[in-house]
Amino acid sequence: MNLKSFGYGLLIGAAIGAASTLFSTPSSGKELRENMKETKDEWKNAFIDIKDNLNDLKASLKDLTKDGKETVTQLISDIKSTVQQWQSSISSNKFHIQNEIKEIQKTIEELEQNLNQDGERA
Repeated sequence: MNLKSFGYGLLIGAAIGAASTLFSTPSSGKELRENMKETKDEWKNAFIDIKDNLNDLKASLKDLTKDGKETVTQLISDIKSTVQQWQSSISSNKFHIQNEIKEIQKTIEELEQNLNQDGERA
């Protein structure tokens, strides 16, 4: 696409350069009109080429936008799927960790009770 853009820029630059040269050349009105008549077909062809290239560029941008939307949509879908898989993979671990925490809390409570009972006996 960069080469295509460069080609469009080169073509447009050449057309602008030719126009500025034509209009800035010191010549009489008659000579200028004769030059314009001689080069009108070249100008017409240059503008047709520019129009065609701009249409190609428009079509390329449309395709690129469509591809970009499809890619982003697929990426979002993949991310959602990955998050769901991660959540389901940690759910069993989450359950086990919660059970371990409950057992640790129970053990701490039992130790506190034993310490309180030992403190009362002494």
